[in-house]
Amino acid sequence: MDFKNFTVDNGAIRDLRELMFMTAFADPDLEAILTTKTGVYNGKKLGFINDLGDVGLDRNGCNPEYSNINITGAEKEWDLGTWEIAKHICYTELENTIAEHCLNGGTEIDDLGPTVYMNEILIPLLQKAMKEMFWRIAWFGDKSAKNIADSGILTAGVNPKLFTMCDGLWKRLQAIIAANPNQHTVIEANSASTYAAQKNGIRTSGTAIKLVDDMLSDADSRIFDDPNAAIFMTSSLFKALRNDLVDKYGKYTMPVEQLAAGINLAQYDGHKIIALDIWDRMIKKYEDTGTKLNCPHRAVITTPSNLFVGTNDSKLVSTLRVNFNEETEYNNILAKSKIGTLIGEDALVQVAI
Repeated sequence: MDFKNFTVDNGAIRDLRELMFMTAFADPDLEAILTTKTGVYNGKKLGFINDLGDVGLDRNGCNPEYSNINITGAEKEWDLGTWEIAKHICYTELENTIAEHCLNGGTEIDDLGPTVYMNEILIPLLQKAMKEMFWRIAWFGDKSAKNIADSGILTAGVNPKLFTMCDGLWKRLQAIIAANPNQHTVIEANSASTYAAQKNGIRTSGTAIKLVDDMLSDADSRIFDDPNAAIFMTSSLFKALRNDLVDKYGKYTMPVEQLAAGINLAQYDGHKIIALDIWDRMIKKYEDTGTKLNCPHRAVITTPSNLFVGTNDSKLVSTLRVNFNEETEYNNILAKSKIGTLIGEDALVQVAI
């Protein structure tokens, strides 16, 4: 923690509980829009049964012609990578700062475990960072991630190792539409060469409505058999859609409610829309070329039961191990686990990007 911004004396804060957390985004729970699988491992299969195919031939009379039963299906294989959080701190880093007042006295000064600093500042901040980490990996992970300077898409200065533990859902969706172009609804505004042109392109009157209508007409109708099916989209596209509806009807015809922290829920033409501002924030943070963003407007029609994030642990969020090492006098924080993603049935997605 950088304490240089805080006064050490002359009325300084002496109780860290007086510090107020700066306004922060409320990141939604990842499980709200996908399915978590625990206890999986590399090579474990996720299988799906499809159908028997077409039956019923034009034929009558005796001696029927029998054919073999052929149940079709598909399977996907988990490919997990390891993430790790390893942090340590020595009590001397808090001396001569406002945090010095929370230190223990005497020999126990080096143990930060029972202090306000550890329990009410550091651990809550780390837990919030872990929540954002799972969103980053699950959606934007890329085993071959590179920075702009290395012909990749990551913002200059962003560490690729934040992404390379596994391929995320956006990379998997892009592989699906590369193999099946009919499942791709092109967003022309994404190809614009500047931030302003990308923003203005999606806001051009009628653009967002046509885009969403095209997605709905091209999507596999089986998606909508699931009552949890939805159009998941960036906040930028959602706002453009609402503005389009105002232009067309002269008023808001798409009421919005907050489904959960960071998730806005609405309906369009009888279909659920879920707007995820966290996608916009991560695109701006991690996929900025310096003149434009990498596909700032995105959407996918599917159901949470078709999107999977898996771990070898018993739960997605691993336990933080916090301990004090008497030999080194460091206070250590460690968490690690494995993570991977899968899309269940490739046909049951319609992607706009």
